[in-house]
Amino acid sequence: MSARQTDITWKAEPHTIAKIKVLEAYLVAYFQILGTSKSNQTLLYVDGFAGPDEYKNFPHGSPSAALSAAREALHNSQDRWVAGKLHCAFIESIPKRFENMVRKIEPFHQISGLCIHTYNTDFVNGLAKLRSDVPAPFAKADPLFVFIDPFGATGAPFDTVRDLLTSDCSEILINLDADGIGRIFQAKESANHDTLLTAIYGDRAWTSWFDKTEPFPLLCRRALRLYTEKLKSIADVRYVFAFEMQSSSGALNYFLVFASKHPLGLVKMKEAMKRIDQDGSYRFSDADVSQPSLLRFDDPAPYARELHKQFEGRSVNYESLDNEITNYALNDTPFRNAKQMLVILEKQGLIQVKTENVKRRKGTFKEGDVRAVEFLRVTQAFQF
Repeated sequence: MSARQTDITWKAEPHTIAKIKVLEAYLVAYFQILGTSKSNQTLLYVDGFAGPDEYKNFPHGSPSAALSAAREALHNSQDRWVAGKLHCAFIESIPKRFENMVRKIEPFHQISGLCIHTYNTDFVNGLAKLRSDVPAPFAKADPLFVFIDPFGATGAPFDTVRDLLTSDCSEILINLDADGIGRIFQAKESANHDTLLTAIYGDRAWTSWFDKTEPFPLLCRRALRLYTEKLKSIADVRYVFAFEMQSSSGALNYFLVFASKHPLGLVKMKEAMKRIDQDGSYRFSDADVSQPSLLRFDDPAPYARELHKQFEGRSVNYESLDNEITNYALNDTPFRNAKQMLVILEKQGLIQVKTENVKRRKGTFKEGDVRAVEFLRVTQAFQF
């Protein structure tokens, strides 16, 4: 249940706590990797809807999670840190929540190498002020990661999101309220739907995408799929992964969408997801419009079938790090690469591996060993 706009704190649902844990796990890796590789560059993390930084049943929110990740990354890196300052910015429009957040994060101001910025305004105006205070990540390729977690479907116009992703080293993680988008569409003029949906998507593509006769769950998934397609239309944004976080009972809670120009970001985000799901408390489902399926981090067989279907009849280059096969695995399966799926396909005789290494063993896909993979046409039913 969403908090009322007048509430300072509220009870966190299990999926909210999971979201915070995923964010923190990802940011530890993000800060460490970039802090030890981006010489003299500014690192900037932005929480666009920071909230009060605590819940009635959980001690901290996304601001403290991000700052704890920053502290851990700085400690772990120590002498290996080559980047410049690490900046964390928090934007919250509701004064009482902002005051509570500022109080909660006060102890983190003592961390050497960490700069904290707070803005009591809306997301768009907060970004404008931040751009003036910390210009480098907006003006050049200094790393920028933005967490966008609004109350409801509005507040983060797509034009703003697109602008954030123009940098060569920028990423976003957005909590997309597809349910809210669906309700706006159904409400039509009474919800000012044309203006709101055009702002959410950046244009009027939604007018030909949605169908008022569709069942509401399908409408919500189509809302999500259109958003991911819009992200992929941004120049060089090649890694977009949308997933829904579910309760242990399988009930849908909300969608998260990650977008980046670099494969390593999506690799690390999936690692964070897998880490949270180790005890089975949370489940993640893909964003397929017609046939949503549970993401299994430990069962590559169903995805091997889809991988084969994707490339059937083709010989695909496998030498580059961002080859088509690896990119498909990253964007359309729970896995970081295609190796587990290729092992299954090779055992079934559904692919032929082209290699110049005469000592290569069947079922191994070491870097440099494989030049190309030929996906043979299927003449009988899959055996797995």
